[in-house]
Amino acid sequence: MENKQWSEVFFNNFLYELDKSGLSPAQISKFMWKPFIPEDLNFTGHDRDLTFFKVQAAPVEISRYLERLPAEQIDPMVFLKQQKLVIVLLPGFTHHTLKYQAFIAQDEFKQSPMDIVDLAIDQDGISTIESFKHQGDGVKLAYVSYPRSNADPDSILESTFKILHNSKSLKQWVADGYKIIFSGYSYGAALAMELMSSMQAGIFADTFILENTLAFLSINGNVQGSYLADAVMDSKARFNIQKFTKLANKFPPVGMLAGYKNAEERDDLPRGVEALTHAYCQNRLEKYAANLPKHIKYFIIGSFLPEEDYINSIWKNFDDWTMYKQSMASRNVSVYNDGQMVFKDCLLPSLVDIPEENKFFLGAVRSNHWSVSFLTLNMGKSNFPRFPYYRALTKTLAQAGIKSV
Repeated sequence: MENKQWSEVFFNNFLYELDKSGLSPAQISKFMWKPFIPEDLNFTGHDRDLTFFKVQAAPVEISRYLERLPAEQIDPMVFLKQQKLVIVLLPGFTHHTLKYQAFIAQDEFKQSPMDIVDLAIDQDGISTIESFKHQGDGVKLAYVSYPRSNADPDSILESTFKILHNSKSLKQWVADGYKIIFSGYSYGAALAMELMSSMQAGIFADTFILENTLAFLSINGNVQGSYLADAVMDSKARFNIQKFTKLANKFPPVGMLAGYKNAEERDDLPRGVEALTHAYCQNRLEKYAANLPKHIKYFIIGSFLPEEDYINSIWKNFDDWTMYKQSMASRNVSVYNDGQMVFKDCLLPSLVDIPEENKFFLGAVRSNHWSVSFLTLNMGKSNFPRFPYYRALTKTLAQAGIKSV
């Protein structure tokens, strides 16, 4: 299939799941964009798109799309029950400072056939701690709680490799015939790609992970850099990370309110944010791109959200208000941004030499950066339909042949 076709596949799957959840066409239109390929849109520059008319779907169009959906559908819950797969999830920046962990913030996950396990490194710096959150005897979801999650890659990657390579459960699952899917959300996407590249290059002495990996799924991945990170790293800016770090170190309660509980977490912040900038991401990518494994399939999906969709009131929804303010960093760069990322920077650049048949572009959903993952950050609530979204992604992976049996 061509890229546009996979965007259509995901679109139809998400549409079906939203309809199944009881949403009306008018409600559905608030969470979906039409299928497209990157070449359809002008993301940035003097001739950039200034509206969403190319991808916007009116409720009447949603109704027509619904009429065309095939009657027979893959049941993602059956797929998750039957397949011998391990989804290794690398979460986003500062995931430990937020109220809910990424992707497992909803009770629906505890009603699914998945086994959900949190993997972390022990105090000895070698052993892996495995904490099972739910057991459903199906596909395994391994959430990697890497330490120093707001640090730069050099402070994260080696310990992340140890967490996975020393996991007794992961080794046993692979021995039992399970295959691996890496999934990276936001910062986790770049970390996952560099981790796979480092294993491929022999920098990390992998003995079983990469050869049993089938796919990589990037969700709102910070692959090429964030304009928000560029802005807050500017030492001349009124608000910048350097000023915040100094203030938080001088008055630790300030840092604690933002989730940074100790000096190490606060001191990691400047280098961690720098790792999200365009200059850093693209320089790093140039170094690890050549060793990205070519035998696996790469799936890319993102999101963008119109300004009017934010609840821009600190009293009504603090999370939305915060995200809206952050979106101002890329407001004049592109309308196709999710508050943290301009959509084009979620894409694999041309220097990533992956065979065309192994690249799957799934398009975008109508959401801000955080809502595809979190019910809430700290205060506020997102109504983005995450569970139908994950079901649609599961169905799309199944249709692309990502299966163990």
